[in-house]
Amino acid sequence: MKLVRGILVVLLSLGVGTMCGRAMADGEAPAWANRSTPVKTSEIPKSDYPYLADWLDQHAKPPQEYVIDLFKQHDLVIFGEGHNIKEHKEFLIGLIPQLYHKAGVRCIAWEFSRQADNDLLEKLVTAPEYDRAAALGFARDQLSHAWDSKEHWDVIEAVWRLNKSLKPDETRMRLTGISPNVDWCEFFITAKTNPPESTEYRQIVLALAKKVDAIYAQPIEEEILAKGIKGLAYVGRAHDWTHYEFSNNGSVGGLNLDRPIMGSILYKKYGERVFQVCLGFGFYHPIEEVMALRGHQPVGFDLFASPFANILTPAGWDAPEVPLSRVARGYVYLGPSANLHTNTPIKGFVTEDMFKKYQRYYEIDFGHKFANAEEVDQYLAKHAFPSVR
Repeated sequence: MKLVRGILVVLLSLGVGTMCGRAMADGEAPAWANRSTPVKTSEIPKSDYPYLADWLDQHAKPPQEYVIDLFKQHDLVIFGEGHNIKEHKEFLIGLIPQLYHKAGVRCIAWEFSRQADNDLLEKLVTAPEYDRAAALGFARDQLSHAWDSKEHWDVIEAVWRLNKSLKPDETRMRLTGISPNVDWCEFFITAKTNPPESTEYRQIVLALAKKVDAIYAQPIEEEILAKGIKGLAYVGRAHDWTHYEFSNNGSVGGLNLDRPIMGSILYKKYGERVFQVCLGFGFYHPIEEVMALRGHQPVGFDLFASPFANILTPAGWDAPEVPLSRVARGYVYLGPSANLHTNTPIKGFVTEDMFKKYQRYYEIDFGHKFANAEEVDQYLAKHAFPSVR
């Protein structure tokens, strides 16, 4: 593979001079990679990409091995997932047995169920036999009653399968929800029917938006870090950041939208006991292009200690560009974005009873009129999770 890259270096460097080609052939880092200041993607010539690919050859590991090894140095690893990406859930599910047996992980904290329902979740993952109907009922009762992603709820069964395989005297893996105990239907109805300057909007929407990450952080601290055990937190992107928070990000109704991030809250208190990993989703284009040189081989690596660290990227939500290392300390690449898939919708997820109870919520939040549960179900299958590509 390196011989091929050597040929690529010669071809790519023809337009930028022989000095660049010789530096690359000798394995020297390009000037921008040695800088401590941020670098724009436009400043990186494609003739430097083989250097980045060679760096990965020397330092990256297979994704599962990379994650397992992180627990030698850290007690909590936070995964930042793409809610719409099927492979992110499948990666976690395939990793669960190794998390337990090789990394010593005893608790997985996730965003997708309420803290108040953890007793029900405990019963599901420790039952003598897996109760698929009860698990589906649990899923239907969570969050906004419209979370119809099969892969998210498959995590429950994966934890149950691990626990079922353990010896009677072995500690069971726990799966714990960290979502706040709020009425999400009321939240979204208020957000869609009240102006930002209204009292209702301020009291319900902005108040929760400012503190939701602190709510997420509390059970992770109590159930993992304070107990001195190994744990993994599985949350959506932007809750995972340990080295970045929103700041001066505009205002709504005169109230500043600055807020702490869950990962940052935990990192500030526990330092290197906490580590964050971004599950790749095709957004960071230099990484995608370099991975193409490596045949799109899946890898995991410490991005903060790599030549990618200072490359600028939008943080999201109209926030300014920041170095990649501030939003991705570790990085797991599972394949090109063209090969990633959206979640599998659960057919019949919305029942008639749910439709009768939540019809107003569905119509306000989705901005669409529905005649029955089947229409809501069909709408979710098409629109709940945007395409990866």
